[in-house]
Amino acid sequence: MLKSLKIIKKIVFFLCIFILLVDILGFVRIFKMSPSDINQLSNIDGIVVFTGGENRVKTAVELLSVGIANHLFISGVNPGTNKYDISKQMLSDFNLIDCCIDLGRNAKNTFENALETANWIEENEYKNIIIVTSDYHMKRSLHIIKNFSKSTNFFPHHVQSKILNDMNITKFEKLRIVLLEYSKYLYTRLRLLFEFNQVT
Repeated sequence: MLKSLKIIKKIVFFLCIFILLVDILGFVRIFKMSPSDINQLSNIDGIVVFTGGENRVKTAVELLSVGIANHLFISGVNPGTNKYDISKQMLSDFNLIDCCIDLGRNAKNTFENALETANWIEENEYKNIIIVTSDYHMKRSLHIIKNFSKSTNFFPHHVQSKILNDMNITKFEKLRIVLLEYSKYLYTRLRLLFEFNQVT
C-alpha cells in the first residue's frame, strides 16, 4: 500500500513537472512570433495600448494613422505627459492625436491598465478592440482584460521584443527575464482563478 502510494506521488510529481515545462515552452514561443496581421479585420471600434515597453505606443499610433480604427486609448500614461508630448515623440499629426486619442493616467501596473481600459470600453460602448503590447506581455494582458471586460472581443497585436536576439544580453540573463515574465503570467492565472472561486 505504501509502495503504491509512493509510486503514485512520483507519477503525479513528474506529470506536474512535464505540464509546467510544456507551459513554459508555449510561453517562450511568443518571443519568435511575428506581429499579427490585423489589416483584414473590420468593425474595429478602438485600439488600446499598455505603456511600458519599447515601441508599444508608436505601433498603436501607426495603426490609428492608417485607419485600422478611429479611436486609441493609451493606458498608463505618466501624469506629466500630454498629447502634444506624444505627438512630438511619435512625429505624428497633432490633429489626429487631438481628435482620436484618449489618455489613461491612473494605471501603475497591468491590472490597473486593464481596469481603466475596461472603463473606457464601457463608457464608449465598444465591442471590438485591438490590444497592443509587447509579445511577452500579451498573454498576461489578455488574461486580465478579458476578466474585466467579458463581453468585448479582443484582437491581439503584439510588438516583437528584442530580448532573445540581443547579443549584449547573456544567455543566463535572457533565461532570467523569460522565467520572470512567465512567473508573472502564472501568478496572474492563479490570482484570477482564486478570486473567481472566491466570488462564486
